[in-house]
Amino acid sequence: MEHSELFLLLPKYEDVEEQPEYIKSTNIMTENEFLKVINKIDEICMLISNENYKGYYDAENVSAFLYPAKTLKKSYPNTITRMRMVMNKWGENWRTQKVQKDTVKYMYYCIPIKDDTLCEMTERKFVSKDESTFLLINYDAFSCASETIIIKRNQDEVKLNVRNADIKNISKWYETNRKPQRIFNLNPKHGENGKGAHPGNKGEKVSVLMCNKEEAKNMLLKAIGTDLRVLYFFDQVHNQFIEFKRESENTYHGFHLDAIDEKRVPEDIKAMINKLI
Repeated sequence: MEHSELFLLLPKYEDVEEQPEYIKSTNIMTENEFLKVINKIDEICMLISNENYKGYYDAENVSAFLYPAKTLKKSYPNTITRMRMVMNKWGENWRTQKVQKDTVKYMYYCIPIKDDTLCEMTERKFVSKDESTFLLINYDAFSCASETIIIKRNQDEVKLNVRNADIKNISKWYETNRKPQRIFNLNPKHGENGKGAHPGNKGEKVSVLMCNKEEAKNMLLKAIGTDLRVLYFFDQVHNQFIEFKRESENTYHGFHLDAIDEKRVPEDIKAMINKLI
């Protein structure tokens, strides 16, 4: 089944040598600096928690990043535990089911690479039989001015999407790369452009769709929630939250929320939406 695959890549501590040469090195970090990185990864996990995705990381890359915390445990009492918890949320260590082949030559900008995340991601995309999408989350692991890099796999060139570890960038990527994509269905009950809504048979209050169908469709692609049954976003034009209710697996209808109904939007979802707009 079509899905998305997200690969996380981190920088390494400067004293660690067993990492690809394109990986950036960092100086020793304080525990607060480590936790800032970990919390940002956790925030990404929250953003993508309802996506149809598989998350991968390289345990050796994570270990190279955490090297000071692993060797000076008393100075970093919370770092290892927090990182372990977040990596469990993220997904799995691709090394447990490695797909890249020792018989294949991989190159990144004329640099031979092997046994690393770029090789693994390249091979998984190369052998994929459907329209699944692949994204590399670059947490300042290497210099990249483009949103696409090319990895040479023997004589083939494989393009990989790359985004910085920022929820706004990742959300934007999902707008066009989500598998399967969400579908907006205009429900006549809620009208369109602020008019045309009609109450149900019991004469109950009916929320109104203040925008048009196309605008609602675009916001649905950005919407988030605690689960897929109900998603939310904020309409900056009408200064109101919009709610999307799932009708079937990937199909939603939507309507705007007044000041009273807005209270049902979870506070953590509101906070994340504020970061996305």
